[in-house]
Amino acid sequence: MADRKYRYKNPENHNECIIAIYEELTATPKKNYYDRPTETLKDYTIAILEKMKEAESRRTYDLEREVNATSWALGALAMLGLVFLANGFSDANDWEWLSNHRFAIKLWGIAISASFIGVSIERSSFFKNLWSFGVTKVIASLAVSVLFVFSSGKAGSLINSVFPVDASALPFTRAITAGLLAFQYTYPLLIVVALFAFFHAINTVTWLKMKLTGKGKYELPPVQSFAFLILSIAVLLFVSRWVNQDFSDTAWPAKIYRLAHTLDFNSKYECTNLRQGLSVVFLGADHSRVLVDVTSAQTDSLESFVDSKLSGEVIMPGKFYVLPCDAGMPKPR
Repeated sequence: MADRKYRYKNPENHNECIIAIYEELTATPKKNYYDRPTETLKDYTIAILEKMKEAESRRTYDLEREVNATSWALGALAMLGLVFLANGFSDANDWEWLSNHRFAIKLWGIAISASFIGVSIERSSFFKNLWSFGVTKVIASLAVSVLFVFSSGKAGSLINSVFPVDASALPFTRAITAGLLAFQYTYPLLIVVALFAFFHAINTVTWLKMKLTGKGKYELPPVQSFAFLILSIAVLLFVSRWVNQDFSDTAWPAKIYRLAHTLDFNSKYECTNLRQGLSVVFLGADHSRVLVDVTSAQTDSLESFVDSKLSGEVIMPGKFYVLPCDAGMPKPR
């Protein structure tokens, strides 16, 4: 359509109206491959459709890029967790630095693996659908609040079973103990991890069956299912030992004693009625009294605190003393 008769002229009869309508419903020829003058209704319709296709293509590309980036990040996280766990649990290594930091590497491996498991579960449609409801968020918030309040109270009770003072006199010990107890009380939630691991195991077995029998089609191996299965087993075994052995009811007193000496007890004081070389905790707002321990617990490494056998080697005194502190008291650290 090189020329439009009725672009600037109004039709005067029935036939001219039909011709004018035809002109509006006909696309203007392109000047080149990319450019089409927008003159008729059809030109506008084509332009709108092209913009919509571009927007849809851009959204699809951004979504695919986001999914691929997340998958690559999860893959890197899983690989990092596997490397840390392999070095943390392996004893056959001649590298002295690695041997000296093996327990810390193991803990980092567990933390990285737990992050991978948590992100994988959060990405699942099961979690997204549940979290989209407000009642789920309210119940989760209430549960977390109750958990921290209960853990704080339980921490105070455990501290009172070791030291004859209120737990508020040892704030750092109480905070760390409450955090560890909160983690310990979430142990039943690992059933969810075990359930997801079961489904990933089914996915893995299905892929292996298809590869061996040649029946069915599976484009790529389920790498994330492999990683989830291996890392979840490692986390479940570690946390099971953590709860049932390293932080059992019988192991807590020695750990609290070690924590208190590391975080709250002070070996520097100016109480003239006390000999030097003791460990004290200042009591009261005026610090006129002190909790005295005649012994001292040395915690040289994180492993000596976490491991139940090593932490249980500390010798706890049979009695603590609450005494007045004469003369000037130093500022509490």
